[in-house]
Amino acid sequence: MSYWRRHLFLHPETAEQQPLVASSACLLGEPVRHDGGHKQQDHFEQLLLPHLQLQAICPEVSIGLGVPRPTLKVIDADFGPRVVQVLDPNEDVTDALLDYADSTMRKIGRFWPLTAYIFKARSPSCGVDTTPVNPDTPLQHHGSGAFAGRVRRSAPWLPLYEEEDLQTESACAELILLCFICRDILWQGGNWDGGRGLAHYSRLLGELSVPSPDRMPLWEAVRARLSALGKDGRGELVEQYRVL
Repeated sequence: MSYWRRHLFLHPETAEQQPLVASSACLLGEPVRHDGGHKQQDHFEQLLLPHLQLQAICPEVSIGLGVPRPTLKVIDADFGPRVVQVLDPNEDVTDALLDYADSTMRKIGRFWPLTAYIFKARSPSCGVDTTPVNPDTPLQHHGSGAFAGRVRRSAPWLPLYEEEDLQTESACAELILLCFICRDILWQGGNWDGGRGLAHYSRLLGELSVPSPDRMPLWEAVRARLSALGKDGRGELVEQYRVL
């Protein structure tokens, strides 16, 4: 039995199945971008696919926008940010994206818990705090795409990444660790004993950080611990994982 099965998981069966991670479909090589292209991250196949079940989702295609399609942008409006066509701002797809996010979060993980989401940076639908709002104007600032923002509000505990956060082996190893710990917690369902679980991971991964308003303190604790371990420590964790 591996090191992780023996020492990390409260439920050893957690390690028997790959955690489910949703991803923007273009990052997995699907030609769904507005120009018919993709933004495939080749290293995902080597570093993530052996350990995680990646589910491709493109909200823009899923709400009926074609490939190719007109480009979108995010603008400020009196009643909040809106996602509209660049060439015709009267074509507003915000509500469709929000409804699809609600539907996706109700359906995905119903039988297989979702443990993380990887989004396309700067996308008007999928960016996480990197999407230009009012682009190419003096009022430009950054926010989140409509779909990603709704996912974050509906599942504030869910670890969210953009592809630019996952450009190194250590960053991918951190994601894998977070997903398996999340799977370990979700495995217990309504029987989750928060005190016992936090004490367990605190003992193994270091002191828990102060809870943040939009994430479970566990994620920040693991993240901080991995950072404190440094390159050598993370490498040790990666090697332990590879013997699963």
